[in-house]
Amino acid sequence: MLAAVPTNESRMLELFGLALRLVSDRGSVSPQLAAHFDTVLRQAKDLAKDPSQVQGQISPQAVQLARRLREVSALRDAVDPISDIASVTPAVASTILSSLGEGVAP
Repeated sequence: MLAAVPTNESRMLELFGLALRLVSDRGSVSPQLAAHFDTVLRQAKDLAKDPSQVQGQISPQAVQLARRLREVSALRDAVDPISDIASVTPAVASTILSSLGEGVAP
């Protein structure tokens, strides 16, 4: 399932990347963006860990992020200890953005 995901994810991960850039620059995000980030992160981590155990509707961003988590060890290492946007420091946000690389539009 994850291998069939298109590789152009710059638009797909745009809101996820925006949340990270805001944390990196300002240290906070709006409650709505925080909720979106938390949902995508949780779904992606679950999907990357064991796709067969995921139930319900999964966001396209979560599928893209899960694929990247499986491919990029630096991203996986950066994301592993965080559970939500509140646990993302500006330094961690920068590390995740760097690990995502060209996968997130500026």
